[in-house]
Amino acid sequence: MKLKELIYYTKYGFSSLLMRSFAPIVAGVPLTDLCNLKCAHCVVANRGRGHYSFARLMEIFSMFYSRGARVLYLQGGEIMMWEEGNLRVNDVIKAARKIGFFMVAAVTNGTFPIDISSDAVWVSLDGPEKYHDSIRGEGCYRLVMENIRKSGHPAISVNLTINKKNMKAVAELIKSVNSEKNIKGVSINFHTPYPGVEGLALDMEARAAVVDEIIRLKKEGFRIINSIYGLKGMKTGRYKRPVHIIQMMEMDRVFECCWGREIPGVCEKCGYGIIPELSGIEALDPAALLGAINLFKKGR
Repeated sequence: MKLKELIYYTKYGFSSLLMRSFAPIVAGVPLTDLCNLKCAHCVVANRGRGHYSFARLMEIFSMFYSRGARVLYLQGGEIMMWEEGNLRVNDVIKAARKIGFFMVAAVTNGTFPIDISSDAVWVSLDGPEKYHDSIRGEGCYRLVMENIRKSGHPAISVNLTINKKNMKAVAELIKSVNSEKNIKGVSINFHTPYPGVEGLALDMEARAAVVDEIIRLKKEGFRIINSIYGLKGMKTGRYKRPVHIIQMMEMDRVFECCWGREIPGVCEKCGYGIIPELSGIEALDPAALLGAINLFKKGR
């Protein structure tokens, strides 16, 4: 960690955490809602907005930076589809760094070559081949794995979202991913019951059983990025939210924590793995603070 980053986070910790005067440290921005897939669980892709213009992205990034955010997550749709004239996603990343963000991470479905200059890449993988393809489309798994293996990026991790379709294959995926030299680890999420796709969500009893298995695998040494603190939060659902230190752009609006807060029954069954982690950081829990080291670790 660079000295200026250490100084900033130290000041941030005092003003936002110890003084309980919260500002965002993490910001999520969807570059586009266009996507080449039609995933069974998705509620945000291909809704008609298309790409944000480069100029609009600069406005959004600058706004989040002025609010205090220094960790930027670029999302979609599928971010690799973003373009404007000769500009591509790497130009967006370069501009975000110029604004001053300490870390720029990218979230992708992995069906495009992973040739990206972000500090970290999160590739969505929903299970071994038959499970992943049942959710995202035939042939997707092999294409994603081929792109991961060909990539020279030093910080590729897998985003696993657990639902009723793939819940029985979680251990198999974690073990297979850990055998891949180009994958740093697995980030665990559960399907959040947004209207229209709520039928894919596990009930809390089923979720708890899956989390217990994941915790066992983590203790055995498998590369699972979530802290045990965060996993236990997802198991019980008993952690404080909304989380103030993350803000997300969605539907051209800024939401503290997540846009699901406005939909009855969604926030209470949140499945995003990052939320209990950040909630613990806000609560100054020692285990969560240690987990943050992995959460914000840069690969470049």
